[in-house]
Order: sequence, then C-alpha cells, then structure tokens
Amino acid sequence: MYRLGELSDRRRRTIGGGLLIAGLLGLVLGFIWIHWSSLPETEMVNGVEMPVVVDYLNWWPRGTIWKGLGYLVVLGATTMVLLGATFLWVLNQKMTWARATVAAMITFVALVFFFGMVPSEWLNFAQTDLDWSSQRFAVTIPPVLVLGNEINISYAAIKDSIQMVYSLGLLGVAAVLAIQIQKIKEGRPAGAAPVEKKSPYGRPLVRGN
Repeated sequence: MYRLGELSDRRRRTIGGGLLIAGLLGLVLGFIWIHWSSLPETEMVNGVEMPVVVDYLNWWPRGTIWKGLGYLVVLGATTMVLLGATFLWVLNQKMTWARATVAAMITFVALVFFFGMVPSEWLNFAQTDLDWSSQRFAVTIPPVLVLGNEINISYAAIKDSIQMVYSLGLLGVAAVLAIQIQKIKEGRPAGAAPVEKKSPYGRPLVRGN
C-alpha cells in the first residue's frame, strides 16, 4: 500500500481518470447487456411459438448465462468507478472537510453496493432466472452417512450459502483494506527496495566519478 502514497499527482490523475472513464463506459454497456439479454427468445402468438425479434439489437445474445455475465460486467465497472473516484479526489490529497465528505460518500456508495445491492441482485437472479427454489434438490446425501435418513440439499440452501460466504468474505476483505489504508502514509518499509531517483526527463540519476 505504501506505493500508493508515492504516486505522483500526474500518475494518480492518469490512473484515476482512466478507471473512472472505463467504469462509466462499462456501466452503460452492462445495463444495456442485462436489459437486452433479459428479453425472451420466443413468445406465443395465437398458440404458435414465434421468435422475438428486437430490431437493431436482435444480434445481442439472450438467455440466463448472458444476463449473468452482464451482472458481472456491472460489478466490475462499478468497482472501477469507485476506485477511479478515490484516486482522483481522495488519494494523497490534503484532507479537508469537503474532501472528507467526498471520501465518506464514496465509502457509503461502496458499502451499499457491495453489501446491499450485489447480494440482493444475486438472490433475485438465482430465484427467478436460475430457478434455485426450495422445491428443487441439488444433492442427496447417501443414507449410510446420516444414520439411514434421507437428507436433501435444495438449490435454495446453496443460493443462500453462496450469499453468506460472499458477505462474510467481503466483510473480512473490508476490514483488511481499512487497516492497510491507514498504512499508506507510513512510508516505505525498511526491507523495501529504495526508490530510484530520476531526472526531470525520466532518466535514472547516476552519481559521477
């Protein structure tokens, strides 16, 4: 993390601006992707199953798998937007009340998105598109392993377990990240390689004889 504290303003703005622009473009692409992939491929017309034609976007792939990939695009794009905003307006900047408000807003949006929206969308996607309900069983434990009883594990249990593992794992990642952020300004550790000094033209400085 100490390398983030050593970023020059130009490098910081380049990274932040690139992440922000790429993330915004990814969000637009992801929303369109999810919308069009959600459209049915066929529909019943007068008792006859007919293909659904979507004018100029009829080439766009549709179906559950493509919709799931669209959700992943939105997840990655949102992460890039949040990182880009952090690089641009918070990282290595003098902390004022205005900048602290911006940092708090970015943190709030990140918490709402990763801990609220992502689990909610996953549960909705699993229940509707994947049909992971309590009426469908994914695994049947052999009776010999459970004293002759028959125990079935439903898709609903798997769906909820995935959500639980995600939330608990992300909570741990958030705690570690919060600790590491505090170490950005501690400087380069003693065991790290020294910074190579460069001239204003970008070339390494060499001590003469």
